[in-house]
Amino acid sequence: MAFNGNSPLFKHLQVDVNSDPETLSPPRPLEDNNDKGSAVLRWLNYEVFRKDCLDRKLKRHHITGIAFSGAVGIGILQTSGEIIALGGPVGALLAFVFAGLVIFSVMRCLAEMVSVRPVAAPLIDFPHTFVDEALGFTVGVMYW
Repeated sequence: MAFNGNSPLFKHLQVDVNSDPETLSPPRPLEDNNDKGSAVLRWLNYEVFRKDCLDRKLKRHHITGIAFSGAVGIGILQTSGEIIALGGPVGALLAFVFAGLVIFSVMRCLAEMVSVRPVAAPLIDFPHTFVDEALGFTVGVMYW
């Protein structure tokens, strides 16, 4: 669909797409309480269409975070469906509560260890020091 300044969407938003972006005026204050919708549209008109182009401000880590959260979200939905199919809703709730308690306990233990022994790269140093040197090496390679 081609961009058309005469489309019904732009007529509804009351946007003159052919106007100079510098001449757009800021939104007017509300005349009455029934005018909230058009005030939002006037604000949208002023903020969005006052420039001719979009600002590209997303950095690489922003895009990576968006992609990561999408992948994790899909994984959670699929895993939740499998858990509910196996154990039912109560079983799924118990499984998530148990997993949450385990994660909470591990994070509290790590916080306690970091407060007692503050070192650089504690997630690599703690397995190396308290469990085994090989485990510390493996965790270091995995986090590298």
